[in-house]
Amino acid sequence: MKLDPYDTSNKRIEDFPPIQDVANAEKVLVKCAPEETEMSINAKFRSIKPTPSILSYVEDNLLGRRRLNETKNAGYNVKISAPLDNVPFSTSSTERDRIEESVFRNKLEFFAAAKMSSSFPPPTLPEIAFAGVSNVGKSSLLNALTRQWGIVRTSDKPGLTQSINFFRLASKLCLVDLPGYGFAYAKEEVKESWQELVKEYVSTRVGLERVCLLVHTKRGMKPLDYELVDLMERHKTPYQIVLTKTDLVFPIDVSRRAMEIQESLKKNKSVVNPVMMVSSKTGAGIRNLRGMLGKLARFIKP
Repeated sequence: MKLDPYDTSNKRIEDFPPIQDVANAEKVLVKCAPEETEMSINAKFRSIKPTPSILSYVEDNLLGRRRLNETKNAGYNVKISAPLDNVPFSTSSTERDRIEESVFRNKLEFFAAAKMSSSFPPPTLPEIAFAGVSNVGKSSLLNALTRQWGIVRTSDKPGLTQSINFFRLASKLCLVDLPGYGFAYAKEEVKESWQELVKEYVSTRVGLERVCLLVHTKRGMKPLDYELVDLMERHKTPYQIVLTKTDLVFPIDVSRRAMEIQESLKKNKSVVNPVMMVSSKTGAGIRNLRGMLGKLARFIKP
């Protein structure tokens, strides 16, 4: 087959004229390599085929970027906060506004912050920790789970959480907001101290029932996420992957990301399945995550 000499898209690397100048050759390679790598990663991601169960879960929970008419037609009240966090086709405002898991109806109260392990409060309640890279949406998810916006501080500025913050739901459950790791703008010694504190907490904390490892749906798991996973595997700390900000991508890409992560962790022993998928902005998937985490609470009989 003869290639069209004017169609550069069909040319192989060896089809280009030889470059005599080594310095110029290096510039060409540096310029081409990132684009080729990115194209390769995107093509690999698009080739992922999610299981029917994952596809159904995404559709049933209206995860992913959706048109407003689509959510209305599904019976959701789009005028309330976290609009998808309610019962479809329900005409009862009480039923729509009711949080189904009783433990999350309690007032969320901040009671401790720690910048070193010696400042950790006594582990008197079952703890669920929320970990992940900076700006992945940990604080927003805590607010959405309890529908008590503003108690856990949120910000568009990465690295706002600089200590391990403890919040309790009555005498039943403790939610723990861990500092985001991988914050690029902090000083190196600060980043290292945050990361070491998170590692110490997830590997040694008594009463830690589960770590929710939050992963940005659009970006996927990063090396620091896998580093934390390896640490939790070594210490047999139960953890569960929670995809956040699902409203930023199409439903098929939410499914692909869940499938990608599920496959990468299928040999791990401490991971809790399935991969959960949520959007704190729309409320999609919040009810299911509440239902799973509510089982870890301490229920005291009157």
